[in-house]
Amino acid sequence: MDMRADLVVVGAGLAGLVAANRASQRGRSVVVLEQGAGEGYLCNSRVASGALNFAHTNPEEAVATLVAAIAADTEGHADPALAAALAAKAGPGLAWLRAEGAELVSRETAGKRSWLMAPTRGADPSLAWEGRGPDLLIRRLGANLHGRGGRIVLSARARHLVMRDDVCIGVEAAIAGRTEKFEAAAVLLADGGFQNNAEMVGRHISPKPEALVARSSRTAHGDAIRMAEAVGAKLVDMDRFYGHLLSRVALADARFWPYPTLDTLSGAGVLVDRSGRRFADEGLGGILLSNIVAGFDDPLSVIAIFDAAIWDTAGREEANPPNPILADVPGALFRADDIAGLARAVGLPVKALTDAIGAYNDALATRAWHGQPPRTPGRRFGARRDSPHRVAPHPIEHPPFFAAPVAVGLTCTMGGIAIDTSARVLNEDQRPIPGLYAAGSTTGGIEGGPAAGYIGGLAKAFCLGLIAGEAV
Repeated sequence: MDMRADLVVVGAGLAGLVAANRASQRGRSVVVLEQGAGEGYLCNSRVASGALNFAHTNPEEAVATLVAAIAADTEGHADPALAAALAAKAGPGLAWLRAEGAELVSRETAGKRSWLMAPTRGADPSLAWEGRGPDLLIRRLGANLHGRGGRIVLSARARHLVMRDDVCIGVEAAIAGRTEKFEAAAVLLADGGFQNNAEMVGRHISPKPEALVARSSRTAHGDAIRMAEAVGAKLVDMDRFYGHLLSRVALADARFWPYPTLDTLSGAGVLVDRSGRRFADEGLGGILLSNIVAGFDDPLSVIAIFDAAIWDTAGREEANPPNPILADVPGALFRADDIAGLARAVGLPVKALTDAIGAYNDALATRAWHGQPPRTPGRRFGARRDSPHRVAPHPIEHPPFFAAPVAVGLTCTMGGIAIDTSARVLNEDQRPIPGLYAAGSTTGGIEGGPAAGYIGGLAKAFCLGLIAGEAV
């Protein structure tokens, strides 16, 4: 096996394969190391929904429009230079993906266009991915790389970066029980986040990682982040992730993840903790609420409360809605004709829950939120009418009343390796580490922050992949 190349890429997801193909187009020899085995190796890109929106905006919009969208969805947290670099690549990147064989279909939401990889997921709530758009694109990009003379080495798990005089000159990988060294003029780290590394999740995100549902391919173990940190790379935004609120039955039954989510139900109703009281503004959206709940001492202590009107409206609004999917699933829903009976059914303090719902209904009517979190139409998403996360609050007054025990679904982490606008890895002094690049979900600086702002994992992947491939 030839162990030398101009570029060695760690990870054969969307970011890695885009970068590998772009570098190959420009005449560079490329080797991609992928820990998965077989042609259908799992990665988050392959099992994704296939949505190619950019901060809830069509990637073909003007650069200034996309920069503003990133700033809005991250509430100003995203690094402005990185945001501008990604926005500049969004439109050309979409055209590049089409030229590489991506089949895209448009979707109109509130008068705005976004794109989905075809064939689409449709109304299937399962994780089934074979033959869908993201799977087909990963296969095509792999074939394109092969046609350009590049190679993908499967069952190769990167372990250590090879450094010489503070310059990255290669990577060591475990292959079939052996350690192999791959030498390169440049190394690109693109193996996803650290969502499936319990130790790292426990250190940065949740005191009880075992209480979170792995809402992903379960293949991202943070190897790139660990290797980069070992050679002095700066890490940023490690405490945030992209995820959704799920039914607690998803912990034991894979049929109930990645869908349905409880984001819309929770946004229309309320979330309470084990004390029976509200703890946050439900208008913050499911992503930020998932981050808040994950940080609890007991992430499984939260319950969504709503009534029949919410169940029959907001409960049916999503593409894969909880109503009727969860209607007859044991442990997913508790019903009662009054709030006191609901509290007893689900094991919450009767007076506390009764008082909390009464105070919530009164506050909705008077807009006086004394002694409880104020409820807004959707602080993060209120200005973006096209966002599916914005749900208007509703009073809880129409029996029967419902309680849905909640679990947090962790899809992918948002933080990671600090990079510059050329995807070069930065050290603690904000200086590039020569020869070392990073792209996709293993990077930080765009998403996260106090609002857990999320711009779209696939958009981030293909834009940074192009930037890295061209920079190399």
